[in-house]
Amino acid sequence: MSTDDLVVIPLPTNSGSVTYAVARLVSASDGVFAEAIVAIPDSVFAPPRRIALSAHSLSQLRPGSSHRPGLYLYEGMILAPP
Repeated sequence: MSTDDLVVIPLPTNSGSVTYAVARLVSASDGVFAEAIVAIPDSVFAPPRRIALSAHSLSQLRPGSSHRPGLYLYEGMILAPP
């Protein structure tokens, strides 16, 4: 079982609505990212895609432990690709 932290993100869909996805939360030297775990229907978010996030818009919902990942909510807006 993976213990990577997870983040719930709002995603724009191809049809103009919003859906939510659970993604892997990745911290790198160039920022914080939501990394796709599986393809999200009606969106362009699929592995190995990453979306840059603002660390200031992350709220921890549940701390992680040795048996489960930490869970975060992204409260920012993710815009549809051009």
